Amino acid sequence: MTTPRTEQASDVLRRLTAAERAAAARHSGFAEAIRHSFDRLRTGLGHAHAGAAEVDEQKWADYVDGLDRGLDELDRELVHAADKPAAEGTLLVHASRLELAGWRLRFDLAGSEAQGVRERLESAESEVDRFASGASSAEAVRQRMEHLRTS
Repeated sequence: MTTPRTEQASDVLRRLTAAERAAAARHSGFAEAIRHSFDRLRTGLGHAHAGAAEVDEQKWADYVDGLDRGLDELDRELVHAADKPAAEGTLLVHASRLELAGWRLRFDLAGSEAQGVRERLESAESEVDRFASGASSAEAVRQRMEHLRTS
């Protein structure tokens, strides 16, 4: 017997897998980077969703709509990537933002004020924005995301 949470998690995995396959097919020169990025995204969302409280249907529908829009935007942005480093940067920004949306949902639902959790989430969001504007490094983003996942 499946639970609503199990069905939600399976739905997210199906969406990610479909988006990954489509992006890798359309942007074959970046297929390896796409697979790597989606693997990290699956892992991160797995952590974010694992501790989430039960999600009502409307909040979940809004979250999934945002996920779909984000995946579509990621695919559109890859068209503009001139080389592998540019594609990796695009993937890092968009995949990190999608993962952060999963964390935001988790903590908003739980009303969590757990020790420093909101600060770590906001710090990771800020680091992604800084990287997107050219004021930070990919390594700094990865460190902040990992810090969030292990909290």
